Formats: sequence, C-alpha cells, structure tokens
Amino acid sequence: MKVKIKQKVPRLYFLPSIFTLTNVFFGFLSLTATYYGRYRWAALWIVIAATLDGLDGLVARATKTTSDFGIQLDSLADAVSFATATALLMYFWGLKTLGAAGVFFSFVFIVGGLLRLARYNIRTKSQPDRRYYQGLTVPSASIFLASLVIFNPNTNYENYKALYLAGIILAVSLLMVSTLRYRNFVSFFLVRPIEMKSGLLLAVVIAALLFRPRYFLLIFFSCNVLYGPVDFLIVNLKKKLRAKQQIVESKPVEPTDSNK
Repeated sequence: MKVKIKQKVPRLYFLPSIFTLTNVFFGFLSLTATYYGRYRWAALWIVIAATLDGLDGLVARATKTTSDFGIQLDSLADAVSFATATALLMYFWGLKTLGAAGVFFSFVFIVGGLLRLARYNIRTKSQPDRRYYQGLTVPSASIFLASLVIFNPNTNYENYKALYLAGIILAVSLLMVSTLRYRNFVSFFLVRPIEMKSGLLLAVVIAALLFRPRYFLLIFFSCNVLYGPVDFLIVNLKKKLRAKQQIVESKPVEPTDSNK
C-alpha cells in the first residue's frame, strides 16, 4: 500500500508586499512630481498606486498569504500614497491661493484618510460581508480628486474656484469617515462568476478606460463617490414605503351595509 505524502507548497508571503511597496514607490513619485509642478503626472502616479493597492489584496487572497503584517503595511502605504500625496497635490494644484485655509483643507483630507484606514484595520476581520465597505475608501477618494487634475491640470485657480474645490475635499473627507455603505466593485467583477450583465459592463469599462481615460476616471469615480449617499436615500425611501404599505394592510376593512 502506497502512502501519498503531501508536499507543502511554499507560500509566497512576500509577493503581496512587493505590490504594496511598489504602491508606495508610485506614491513617492507623486510627491516628487507635485514638488516640481508636474501635477498631471502626480495624479497619474496616484492612479497607478491605487491599481497596485487593489492588486496586492487580490494576490494575497489568491495565494492565501493574507496576514496582519500585510494589512498593517497596506494601510501605512495608503497613508503615504493616497492620504499624503493627494493632500499635497490638492494644495499646490488648487488650494494654494487660499493661503492658510488651503493648508487646513488639505490637512482635513489627511485626517479623514488616516481615520478611515485606522477604522478599516480594526474592523477588517469582523466584517463578514466583503461586498460592501463602510465609508468611502481612501484610494477611491484619491482617484476621484486625482481625476479632477487629469481632466484639467490648469492651475490658474481663482479664489471662488478654490473654495469649490475646498468644499469638494471636505465632503469627500466626511464620506471617508462616514458609515455609509459603498459597493466593493472588485468583488462585483472578480469574486463571483462573471454573468452576461457584469461581463458587458466590464467590457464597457475597459473600452472607456482605453479610449477616453480622463473622461472615464472622472465620471466613474464621481459616481463612486455619490454611491454612498444615493444608496442611503434609496434604502431609507424603500423602508418608508414598506412601512406605509404595512400600515395600510394592517388596517381592518370596514364592513359595507348591504341594506343601503
């Protein structure tokens, strides 16, 4: 009788960390590009860093090398590549004309990003439903703001335009620390079997990204930012309509007088 000896396949624990550290590298490139006034390049490096940030999680799950070390390293990388790099880009690109107020709103984005990352680290193991996130993710918020720069790298911002940008940054920062539900689009496309509808949607996304990248980034991530508030309104509206329907159905029907 032959006994089969199971050979242990060496797990590539370092592989996800390579993606994470490469993410930090592009975040650092974004910081240097902002310093030299190359704002569109700085925004592009942020988008590439976000792509690598998404890949490190997929690689970790695919190779079964998810670890506490990887989670902590990933959050530290995000603090550099997204919270810090994006805040600095926003200040020099559009908020500098506001002076101290511009510094404040840039710092608000860093604070929102760090709080969001800290909350994720605490709750990542206790969150059973991977289809949704609580609050806007830091990479999504960063890509949205970076897409504004890619779409229009012009830095001739007057004070009123800078105030609009400050309002957008404040809103995005609040959405990051909110408890609103946001869809995990990576799991939507990759975790479950690809159906006809999701396959067609993925094809449209790839085509738009290839042929009209700056329009795609701005439109897609604007919709992503708005997803949380819109979903909240729809869910609460459905609850109210359902409650009204239950009240109507629970009312006793008054008997009609047949002698009339």
